[in-house]
Amino acid sequence: MAEAPGSLVSGRVLVAAVALAAMTVGACDDGGIVVRGIVIEVQQSSPVRVDGFTLRTDAGELLHFVVGDLPAGGGSFPAIHLRDHLAGAAPIDVRYVVDHDRLLVLRLADAP
Repeated sequence: MAEAPGSLVSGRVLVAAVALAAMTVGACDDGGIVVRGIVIEVQQSSPVRVDGFTLRTDAGELLHFVVGDLPAGGGSFPAIHLRDHLAGAAPIDVRYVVDHDRLLVLRLADAP
């Protein structure tokens, strides 16, 4: 069965677009799961140390995260900045991994 000329070109464009998207995502992905939401609670063991926080996701789910030492730079902000997001209700993106029953933060960033 012969393909219509337009479908062959469309198929090639689609394959190229999917390949480009996969390369872009792979290039900037440092692993983990990303979720967006609003900080509703911050747990601190001292005025300069954040141990965890609770996020209400855009889907309405409440997630509790554990915070360790986070790398600086690359669009990421320090955990202490979560207090500002709590006060201003500004959304954040959280990249995390699941370790047993804990959600461990890898990166925090301002949501676009």
